[in-house]
Amino acid sequence: NELEAVIAKIDEAKKELSTVSKTFYFHKSINNILGQISLEQSEFKKAISYFKEFENISETNHFDINKSFINHNLGVCYVQLRDFNKAEIYLLKSTKIQEFEKDTIALVGAYGDIATMYYEQFKDNLAIPYFEKAYEFSKKVKRYDLKHVATKNMAVVEENRKNFEKALIYRKEVEKWNDSL
Repeated sequence: NELEAVIAKIDEAKKELSTVSKTFYFHKSINNILGQISLEQSEFKKAISYFKEFENISETNHFDINKSFINHNLGVCYVQLRDFNKAEIYLLKSTKIQEFEKDTIALVGAYGDIATMYYEQFKDNLAIPYFEKAYEFSKKVKRYDLKHVATKNMAVVEENRKNFEKALIYRKEVEKWNDSL
């Protein structure tokens, strides 16, 4: 019942946001928010239609829209739609910007998403180095949720490699981050 109330409020917010005039100076910011809501609600094609509007926006803009996050969100949408060619293009574009900006927190998620995309295609040789990068970068941040995901991914990788001793070490670390969360 609580979840239904939250969903109803989100739907109401979407309806209100969509009534804002397209001539309003910050309309682009509204479309970015609507894209993020659509992504969260697994409406990937709708999210893409919002995010595509920002594909050619400059990195410095008046709308506080981050180009690397737009590319990342497009990549995530395409992964969910299983269009891995487009997903790869956007995720790698996003990561290049984040590497240039030295955005460690964003890179943990970005590397993990790239790794997952390759892993879903059984391209382990491409996936594993990204899982490892995500794990290494997670050690440098204070976000336990990122540490938890990166470590859990490493445990799965090692289990699949039949390296159970390493997998167990990662699993114990996952429990530590679980407790911290």
